[in-house]
Amino acid sequence: MILVTEQWSEHWFQYLISNTIALVVVLLAWKMPTAARIGLGIIFVAASIANIFVAIIKPQDYLNYGQFSVLDVYRSFIDGWFAEHTRLFVLSIAAGQFFIGVGMFANGALLKPALIGIVIFGLAIAPLGVGSAFPCSVLLAFAAIMLCFKSQRIEDD
Repeated sequence: MILVTEQWSEHWFQYLISNTIALVVVLLAWKMPTAARIGLGIIFVAASIANIFVAIIKPQDYLNYGQFSVLDVYRSFIDGWFAEHTRLFVLSIAAGQFFIGVGMFANGALLKPALIGIVIFGLAIAPLGVGSAFPCSVLLAFAAIMLCFKSQRIEDD
């Protein structure tokens, strides 16, 4: 595992931007839930598109995330099964991100499953540490939980 100081020096700008956006989304979830919902939709659709391109063009880039993991089980998974099936796995993740993003633009039946998907996804990638811009994914999961509780208000907007 790479030391936190090394992780920070290599990824500080992306880390700062990601976490700033996540904090803005949390504030929006509190004050302007519809704007937060749209923001999350954009984030997840954009992440899906980015993951599709990288998975097709340079799938080996994802193998670097193992070094950032704070859990041995994640590192072992990335270095093992994931390394042999990277493109398939990342394209599956991208499909999930796409459907979550689309669900954030929908009212009614698609919204709550999309919010739950954000919570599950955010907490699942958190152990990747700097690789997931921790605590960015946890903040986005928190915003989704806030929106779950405000979902009736969102649907009425």
